[in-house]
This record gives sequence, structure tokens and C-alpha cells, in this order.
Amino acid sequence: MKTILFDMDGTLLNMGENAFEKETLKRMIGFFEKKFPGKGNAIVTATGSGIEAMKGNNGKQTNELVYWQAFERNCGHKRVEMEPLFFEFYRTDYAHIGDGYVPDEDMRKLVHLLEAKGYQLIVATNPLVPQIANQQRVLWSGTGDVNWLEITSFENYSSAKPNVRFYQEICERFHLEPKECLMVGNSIRDDGAAQELGMEFYLILNEDSAEAVQDYRGRKGSRKDLLELVRGL
Repeated sequence: MKTILFDMDGTLLNMGENAFEKETLKRMIGFFEKKFPGKGNAIVTATGSGIEAMKGNNGKQTNELVYWQAFERNCGHKRVEMEPLFFEFYRTDYAHIGDGYVPDEDMRKLVHLLEAKGYQLIVATNPLVPQIANQQRVLWSGTGDVNWLEITSFENYSSAKPNVRFYQEICERFHLEPKECLMVGNSIRDDGAAQELGMEFYLILNEDSAEAVQDYRGRKGSRKDLLELVRGL
């Protein structure tokens, strides 16, 4: 293995994916309600339509372009007006979601140990939001000081998990051999799709992992299990 790829939510971050999504939506509605009274919910709904469009992206355009096209179709505001406001949201209200979050110490040690051992490291999170948002989440994870080869985001990708083309795009972008890569994630469906390309896959088990995940027969374990494995490399 030369390159280790990490999922974000439920892997690098252990915040609770549903709670994180709910908090993000609540803060986004509140932010845009202040900017456009009475329209906060409608703007967030248009954002949702953009996310669904990106999940079905046919690869001809970046996710960023697909998102804004869908957003404009479902909202009475144009990208040129709204994009600076979304960046403001990610710098302010969104950034505070991580206030008080304590990074998972085993995962933090794991990532830094891999870096010290000379592995290339990639944050392979679903590229459905801009880079500024994912950089915030990397900071929350306690790995903001890591020399990440890539933090995926919607600006540079034209597919989304569980489409195996997402992993193909990463390999093509950085001239990687799939068989020399390991994908670490907590979703068999989304992260395990990397196996279709020839990558190895390690399934992170969380406290709330479903029974079907517990029965998975591939490589799996807790963050602490993976840390011990990496120490022996």
C-alpha cells in the first residue's frame, strides 16, 4: 500500500452523521432566513435538489456546476448572488458546528502515524460540498496539520459515492494504482465501492454500526484496532 484514503463522516469524524446533518440544516435555515426573511426553508430545499442532482451526475460536468444548475432551477436566486453567501455561511455559522467537538484520539494518532511512515493520505469524502466546508471538517477531526494529498470537494469531481467512478477520478487525478490504495470508511455501500476498482477496503465499526455491518466478513475493526494494525506496518 502506498496511499490511504479516508472517508469523513463516521470515519475521520465521529460526530454522529444524523445529528451533524440536522445541525447543518438548522443553521443553514437560520442563516438564510436572516438574509431573506421567509425564504430560509425554500433556499435549503433548493440546496437539497442540488445535492440530489450531484448524486446522479453523468460525469460530463463537475458536481459544482451540476449543483448550481439544479439550485437555480429550484430557487429564485442566481449563483452570482448566492455563492458568496454560502461561503460566508461556511466561514461562520457552519464553522461553529465543531465547537466543543473532541477529535477521536485513536483516529488522530492513526493518521499522523501513517504520515510519519511515509504514506500518501487522501480525504475521500463524498464531493457534495465546496472545499471550504470540508476544510472545516478536517480541522474538527484534529488532522488539519496533516499534509493531505487531496481533500475531495464538489469543485473537482463529477461523480459521487457510491459510484465507483468517484474513486477512478481520484486515481486518475493523482496517477494512483488502485491495487496500491486502501480505502478506510464506515459504509459498505459508499466506501466499500472502492473495491470494485481494485482498492483494498477497511470497514470502521462504530458503536451504532448496524447488525449487517457487524456481519461483514471483509477487513474491519474499530479505530483502535486499525491503529494497532498500522503500528505494526
